[in-house]
Amino acid sequence: MSVIHIWPEEPRREGSAIHLSASIEVPGRERLALWYSVPERQQPHLSTTADHFVLGTVFLLMQGKSDVQVHGHVTPSLLRSLEEFQAAWCAIVPSFSRVSITADREEEPELTSRPKRAVMAFSGGVDSCFTAFRHARSMGTRFPSKLVAGVMVHGFDIPLGDNEAFASAAARSARILSSLGLDLFTVATNYRTIVADWDHSHAAAIASCLSLLSRDCTEGLIGQTFTYRELRTVTEGVNALTDPLLSSDCFRIVPDGAAFKRSDKILAMRGWSEFLCDLRVCWEGLQKDRNCCNCEKCMRNILTFRVLGLGLPPCFERDIDDQQVRTLRLGDQARADIRYGGVVRLAAERGVTGSWLRILEERLAAQKRAARPRIVRGLWRLRSYASRAWARVLPGRA
Repeated sequence: MSVIHIWPEEPRREGSAIHLSASIEVPGRERLALWYSVPERQQPHLSTTADHFVLGTVFLLMQGKSDVQVHGHVTPSLLRSLEEFQAAWCAIVPSFSRVSITADREEEPELTSRPKRAVMAFSGGVDSCFTAFRHARSMGTRFPSKLVAGVMVHGFDIPLGDNEAFASAAARSARILSSLGLDLFTVATNYRTIVADWDHSHAAAIASCLSLLSRDCTEGLIGQTFTYRELRTVTEGVNALTDPLLSSDCFRIVPDGAAFKRSDKILAMRGWSEFLCDLRVCWEGLQKDRNCCNCEKCMRNILTFRVLGLGLPPCFERDIDDQQVRTLRLGDQARADIRYGGVVRLAAERGVTGSWLRILEERLAAQKRAARPRIVRGLWRLRSYASRAWARVLPGRA
């Protein structure tokens, strides 16, 4: 049977950054390279294992049918967890294959000297802001993690070539985290150029970057977009079911915030000025360091602030109008019901009305009708015809 080889290289200094790379030999393909780059000041936080390279390639590996040999030090408890992780994702996506991953050196790092501290994934959006806020201020949890830093990644939502936008977005994130007494770590990576399946793989991508900076931490927190209830109807790369399976005994990946709806998170942070000023939810706009106020995600968040009675926060330069609501992309039926059905239900709970809300309700109803199977729509029309006929025969019974 053919074997995929992963060759971690020694870290090297490139200017003011530390560059870490691994060569990946896939049978029948050109050699690939996965790399990470961090500012020199973050060198003391770098892991001494190659766990981050395994996490960063696991979805690439599952797309083939070859066993894997890592020519470096990998934590055996991570390899054990990844067996279950692969089993879960092969059930979710049957085209994936489970592969055997072994390493030249499989040994658990020393645990006794490591304090219980945590890093977290930080994009500057609602979910990551909420995770930072509730753990740093011990709100909504009896057992907050001892956060030391948020990790923001260049090469995920902001392309690697756009250095100016990333620097500006990172400055916004640094202001948010600094107000909570937390540091900002940054990582650049070419992950998205070698792993095309972002929808399914982004939790593994995030976990790889957290693991990279895990030398003096025992936990990596990932803020959750969907609640536990919502995960019954959507399959998301970041999710509370499989995220913990990206853990080792010495560094746990912890899903956070899945018990809270987006509106609950925003309401909890309504008095936090840095959140209101520097929140960044947009990834589709031309200027990647700010909210475009025109994409689906920007509009959804603006509407949520509106329904909550919080007005338009400073992080959005302009409000949206009814015409934008008429043309916004709702997404598939399950996500539309979660995202915009949730807005409609919240508006009903809070007694909010308006022309934009009627438009949104009409669009959701039209999408639901269009999604019904043809036979169901036919039966519904037949029932409607029968009801009208019955009303003409016995008007008093209508």
